[in-house]
Amino acid sequence: MRQRGFTLIELIVAIAVLAVMGGAAYAGWFNVAKIAASTEKTVQRFDDIERTLHWLQEDFEQIVKRDVVDELGGRRKSLEVSQAGEYLVQVTRGGWTNPAMLQMPPRSDLQRVAYILDDESRLLRRYWYHVDRFDTGSFSDRRLLDDVSGLTFRFLEIGGTWQTTWPPEDNVVEDFNLLPAAVEATLDVDGVGTITRLFVLPY
Repeated sequence: MRQRGFTLIELIVAIAVLAVMGGAAYAGWFNVAKIAASTEKTVQRFDDIERTLHWLQEDFEQIVKRDVVDELGGRRKSLEVSQAGEYLVQVTRGGWTNPAMLQMPPRSDLQRVAYILDDESRLLRRYWYHVDRFDTGSFSDRRLLDDVSGLTFRFLEIGGTWQTTWPPEDNVVEDFNLLPAAVEATLDVDGVGTITRLFVLPY
């Protein structure tokens, strides 16, 4: 018997079916890849938020009563909200290990930390290598979180009164090591919303 091959019409129909199936498969793969990328971005976003809250907790809960000398020779308080607006808040904290003792001049286990919201809505954590600053360049910035619309603080006095600045405006005694009982941080993140955390200070 003579074998019958495919006709041109049958080939065209087969190719059309394969094209439709291939298009459907590609669309399905594209959607899965898009969802995976979106999920990964969301997971990374919340990881960044969690890391930011971790650093805030570490810095406030390890705060110490130690005023510092800045680059201009002025005294800065242990906990201070910047009046000039350059830093959202500055603190002096402990617990900074220095096992190799390689930093020169030698530094202690104390660290001066500041939080900055730059012009690109990025939240940065700046820390200086020495508590008393010998020069303006001995610091590092850690980029914590993008698309931040605000980071504000409230401070609970020992007597139970909340303050929006620190030291309190009605504090007539120039106590450079005055600390609140707790700090409330409110973080506004675009696309996520408002996150509030309360940190109890050790004093």
